[in-house]
Amino acid sequence: MKQDMPSCGGCRTCEMLCSFHHTGAYNPSVSSIKILEKEEGAGYIVALLEENGPAGFACDLCRGLDRPLCVKVCKEEKDLVTILKKLEERRGGSVS
Repeated sequence: MKQDMPSCGGCRTCEMLCSFHHTGAYNPSVSSIKILEKEEGAGYIVALLEENGPAGFACDLCRGLDRPLCVKVCKEEKDLVTILKKLEERRGGSVS
């Protein structure tokens, strides 16, 4: 799932913490969240993996934690939560 996030600054800290959540190591190549550069306009594209594969682990919204790790470090927390809610809605649930 890809969503435009004009407020994203592209620090990619979310990718690092997500990979740590899944593997115990900082390796953004296996992260569930990918920050992609836009060809035009401000911000970035946030891609969330919905299935495990060579690109990384499916986003599990950090099940078992109070808040997803990516949200904890994002300066634009509200915008990222909106994107995560869209993912959860696609799956038939809801994010608190």
